[in-house]
Amino acid sequence: MMWIERLPKVELHCHLDGSVPVPVLKRLCLAGNVAIPGDDAEFRKLIEAGEDCGSLTEYLRAFDLPLQCLRTEEAFFTASYETAANAAKEGVCYLELRFAPLLSETSKLPAESIIEAAAAGLEKAALEQGIHAAFILCGMRHFKEAENFRTLKLAKQYLDRGVCGLDLAGDESAFPNEAFQEYFRRASREDIPFTVHSGECGRKENIELAVSYGAGRIGHGIAMKGDVRLQEKIAASGIGVEMCPSSNLQTKAVTGWEEYPFRDFLDRGVNVSVNTDNRTVTNTTVTTELKLLQEHFNLTSGEAAELMKRSMDVSFAQESTKKIVKKKIDESGIA
Repeated sequence: MMWIERLPKVELHCHLDGSVPVPVLKRLCLAGNVAIPGDDAEFRKLIEAGEDCGSLTEYLRAFDLPLQCLRTEEAFFTASYETAANAAKEGVCYLELRFAPLLSETSKLPAESIIEAAAAGLEKAALEQGIHAAFILCGMRHFKEAENFRTLKLAKQYLDRGVCGLDLAGDESAFPNEAFQEYFRRASREDIPFTVHSGECGRKENIELAVSYGAGRIGHGIAMKGDVRLQEKIAASGIGVEMCPSSNLQTKAVTGWEEYPFRDFLDRGVNVSVNTDNRTVTNTTVTTELKLLQEHFNLTSGEAAELMKRSMDVSFAQESTKKIVKKKIDESGIA
């Protein structure tokens, strides 16, 4: 499976706060006076969901410590740079990282400063590692409407200046997509590309609504498993579906590989991408995810190369960047 290592990779669904490399996160904890256990194994228990993770709620606990560390411009710069550089080392040529700046904003640290510091980190990674990277800003389902509108305004302000799009994340079951129609209507009006976490936890109506609101991509989309009509609708629309296999198993979106709908989606023409969701929380890479898909679904090198090119097609990158990355995939000779 050496072709998997050599394949130029694209990742579209990766949360910054769940993906800071372990040694870097430890360094940020020490710099921020965040108390952590001295034992590495105990430290990892705080920041990784683990194989015995029982639910999405349990999975999300692993974000508590990283969010305590991301409290300064320097921390955001370092986290962004190191996460992107780490991805580049496994062959990721294009990366969309996402985070919610308002989760870390304080009276001394405005969201604008957070975004600018994080974007500078990506710029350094691009210069040093050659990776193309940008941020998606996350609105949160539990936020007040005015807070999400502010995130939208920030996405517009920094669009093509380190930011490439908008998202909505959080508890789908408690805050369904019906409540956010105006948020997405405004995003469309402002020409901000957006993706929506939808169908991660069993409610396919959220996927239908995201499509009707004009989403360019769907985050996870597992709930359309078994619904051929919806899968065919998504395939015909060209909307991307950001699949995160290991994460979906950890959060119990599915109970096992035999239930995972990757092959169903792929064979029906759904424009799927392969993502980590959270590199550190799930302890994975795109390379690892591709190896798992090869093992469980006989993913071929040709399918993987085509999947990466189609992932670029639905990315929020500028057309010039799409051409550069797709050319790199073609020139790899993997087919």
